[in-house]
Amino acid sequence: MIGARLGDTGWKLLLAAGLLLLLPVSGARADLLGHGAMVNSVAVSPDGKSLLSASWDYTLRLWDLRAQSELKVLDGHTASVNAALFLPDGRSAVSGSWDHKIIRWDLQTGKETARLEGHVNNVAGLALSRDGKSLASASWDRSIRLWDLAGNKLLRSFEGHQANVMQVAFAMGDRELVSVSYDLTLKIWDIASGKEIASLTGHEASVNAVVVTPDGRTAITGSTDGALRLWDIAGRKALGRLPGHAAFVTGLAISADGKKLLSGGGDKLMRYWDIAEAKQLRQFAGHEKPVWTVAFSADGKRGISGGYDTVIKVWSLETGEPVEPGK
Repeated sequence: MIGARLGDTGWKLLLAAGLLLLLPVSGARADLLGHGAMVNSVAVSPDGKSLLSASWDYTLRLWDLRAQSELKVLDGHTASVNAALFLPDGRSAVSGSWDHKIIRWDLQTGKETARLEGHVNNVAGLALSRDGKSLASASWDRSIRLWDLAGNKLLRSFEGHQANVMQVAFAMGDRELVSVSYDLTLKIWDIASGKEIASLTGHEASVNAVVVTPDGRTAITGSTDGALRLWDIAGRKALGRLPGHAAFVTGLAISADGKKLLSGGGDKLMRYWDIAEAKQLRQFAGHEKPVWTVAFSADGKRGISGGYDTVIKVWSLETGEPVEPGK
């Protein structure tokens, strides 16, 4: 059998036993493939041109987001990489891993430039202050740590959770931190003193993810109970609930204007929400296994999802369809 692709016609010519057949074939691939295990984290560069992903395969990968092509593999961790963030210059990044380490990377060379050490268990989540000078890390050692990125040194440790801490976020003008844990709580911390301000409950199972609105006043959490919950950070109280996921939620992302939310979880779906209206706008199906991480593009028009199936997908939030390379 002989096969040939006929330009952009979307048809494949097959010559078999003297018989000419024209069969439709699928369009251009719209997935980012390369990781050999679950994709734990995706982050978009400040200029919107690049994507950074972290995986159970011990690596990070840098992608050209428009071309949806791999640019570089960052190899340095000795266990699953759980979190990755671009730094404000867009030329460097940080990652956290099961190997208890936080590594700082030069993305132009693909080499590590520093290691932040102190956690004694899995580093599950990372967050960057608005000015890019401070990094917060969440760990299964039940602590949150605050780091000075200028000197790559530890500033303070926050302790009080009774189980694994999964994620952390800056809030209230970078004066406070919000953390979530397997102990079913959301805790609020005063950065200057290191003291716990409040411990809020409402989820019925482990709390896996947290994001904070750009004004720093509202947190949204995702849990193994399948619920998304909203919290008034300033008022130290619960605000409401977004029902929809039929399984655990592990991925959350908030748009730059603070009006929209992406969530992903064990039901294999990414969901797109209007926060003010407390309603789902669209859902995105295509992953074969749970959606572990989500992100907005810099312009807010696309959603990116990474899954347990090792696949990264880029979606149009307007149409609900995958975005083809180069579009």
